[in-house]
Amino acid sequence: MATDLFANASLFTPAEPESLAKLDISETVIEGLILRLMYMNSRMVAHEIAAEIALPFYNVVEPILNDLKNNRLIEITHGEMASISYTYSISEAGRQRALQYFEQTTYVGPAPISVSAYTQIIAEQSLRQITVHADRLHEAFRGLVFDDKILDQVGPAVNSGRSIFLYGPPGNGKTSICERIVKSFGGSIFIPYAVEVKGSIIRVFDEYNRRQVGPDADMRLQGKYDRRFRLVERPVIIVGGELNMDSLDLIWNEESRFYEAPIQMKANGGALMIDDFGRQRIDPKTLLNRWIVPLEKQVDFLTLHTGTKIEIPFDELIVFSTNLNPRDLVDDAFLRRIRYKIPINDPTHENYRAIWRIVSEARSVPYADEIVDYFIEKHMRTFGRPLRGCQPRDIIENILDVCRYRQIEPTVTAEMLDDAAEAYFVKFDDKNYSSIR
Repeated sequence: MATDLFANASLFTPAEPESLAKLDISETVIEGLILRLMYMNSRMVAHEIAAEIALPFYNVVEPILNDLKNNRLIEITHGEMASISYTYSISEAGRQRALQYFEQTTYVGPAPISVSAYTQIIAEQSLRQITVHADRLHEAFRGLVFDDKILDQVGPAVNSGRSIFLYGPPGNGKTSICERIVKSFGGSIFIPYAVEVKGSIIRVFDEYNRRQVGPDADMRLQGKYDRRFRLVERPVIIVGGELNMDSLDLIWNEESRFYEAPIQMKANGGALMIDDFGRQRIDPKTLLNRWIVPLEKQVDFLTLHTGTKIEIPFDELIVFSTNLNPRDLVDDAFLRRIRYKIPINDPTHENYRAIWRIVSEARSVPYADEIVDYFIEKHMRTFGRPLRGCQPRDIIENILDVCRYRQIEPTVTAEMLDDAAEAYFVKFDDKNYSSIR
């Protein structure tokens, strides 16, 4: 049973549709879905059809099957006492009708919900319904080492539910901060498999960006609910240098003839992190111009390939992360639209020790302050290198690689630290590269 039910948004469950009259999509959409499914399978049992399109059999799927049978598009080839056990096959006329539906879209799977229902569902589970208090945030950040003042800045930013700008040197945990921020919201949300708008299908759910919650983890899945939805952890979608303007609009597949939702739509109810901001293939100002309205109005406008614009909720925390100078990226007018600017600086000596200790314990590697101090003095301060939060993990993993190679128990010696530093840090000697042009 889920224990993280501290906010009303975590209790929301989409009601199972009781009849066609209460369904948010047209019968034509369901008919097309069933005929495409039957075309691909030729013969199916009634309860299998209902399960595939994720709709109740009685009062929803059954009347449509009856209409299809009466119109000679499908036929009963085997009948039991209960209609839910009837076996159906598609007729030649049904195949011709299915081909017409395939011209519109090849989508087969759980039935979509309407765009208006999607807007309502996102609002019911909005981040803005959740208030994250200090103790909750500290719990979410357990195991990470940061100055307390960073959490004091992150807390109000999280509760704003708008946008955060994390900046500072690389390797100090900006991505980890984003992931823990979403963890602090807690709970899980229902998202639809697909959305239907103006006859077009937009696929929202994908296994890559979603972590599904199982029935044993949440009691809501043990009762009745709309099976067109999946219960997932609040999403954290991270994009980096691969981001381009096409990623921010509906992605039309000419072959399948349905849309893939853009990243910001898939991030609804969670967070979207633009990592390495400023290194994308699009100008930072162009990106922020694209999101001026969504950031301020919490709605986004997407364009179908027909040219029709649709309004979609923009309910997510946007986190911009960069190791570049913010003033080299955008001007004051744009920075003003990003509500919270939080510097993530290099760890102190004590925090560096703490990070090293945590990583050592997690990897079952011996720890001592003297190990860290030796490494800092010989390989960091001597060369004027800054301390970075990622270094303890990287150095320890290097040492573990050596231990596995030598077939010895995990251990740390001065020699191993020296070898790991030699492998980790790049040293450029001008004399060795003088002949390279």
